[in-house]
Amino acid sequence: MMFDQLAAVYDMTGVEFFGPIADGLVDVLQPRPGERLLDLGCGRGAVLSRIAPFVGPALGVDISAEMVGYCRTALVGHDNVRVEVGDAQSTDPAWGVFDAVTASLVLFFLPDPPAALRNWRNLLTPGGRCVISTFGAPGPAWQAIDETFAPFLPPGMLDARTKGPLSPSSPDAAVDALFAAAGFEDVRTVTLPLETRFASVEQWEAFSWTTGQRAMWLAVPESRRAAVRETIFEILRSSPHPDGGYVLSQSVRYTYAGNAGA
Repeated sequence: MMFDQLAAVYDMTGVEFFGPIADGLVDVLQPRPGERLLDLGCGRGAVLSRIAPFVGPALGVDISAEMVGYCRTALVGHDNVRVEVGDAQSTDPAWGVFDAVTASLVLFFLPDPPAALRNWRNLLTPGGRCVISTFGAPGPAWQAIDETFAPFLPPGMLDARTKGPLSPSSPDAAVDALFAAAGFEDVRTVTLPLETRFASVEQWEAFSWTTGQRAMWLAVPESRRAAVRETIFEILRSSPHPDGGYVLSQSVRYTYAGNAGA
């Protein structure tokens, strides 16, 4: 599994990306003291580490056993949190019920997002809520990078980025409709800007190989990677940061959905 291979280096290149996205999710959720929380696709704990001090019993679940191991280490000292291997698509009723369910940059990876959302709602108490993050529209430079990879991507990977309600190009209303169809109420999406700074083009490259974007690199034939690399480096050089390095702009969508009850 790719995320098992990435676990040791995931979010470890010094780039402020997953942390700010997690901060936005926590702000939208507004965690409440004592409530039971489930974080799906917890990774190394970007959301859990921020939210653990504010809630009661919390469970982090990730399909990658390696990610679970690193997350447990990151959460040492938070006795209210446990972390387990589990599938965000096919949730386990044995996990219990929760007042809040979170999932940061997870839903679009799943094979059947509508079914996953129905499963998530079934784990919520009446009056509980679910908050997720997904990608909105990229800025021009990030869009150009995506377009550089696009000719090499298999249909399944390409479709997740270009089609359907969870694609960056879809309107917020399409994301809201997906939640409403799963039985959620009071659904609303807010889109916030995110600027990610890279100290050098080499730092961007290291970052891209240590995130889910690694799958894009692997889709490029080895004989073509040097050319793709140079094209992307030129795109980055066209987006300098005023204080040095380079910046890529990306919008992030946060969708809040409530569970009115059975």
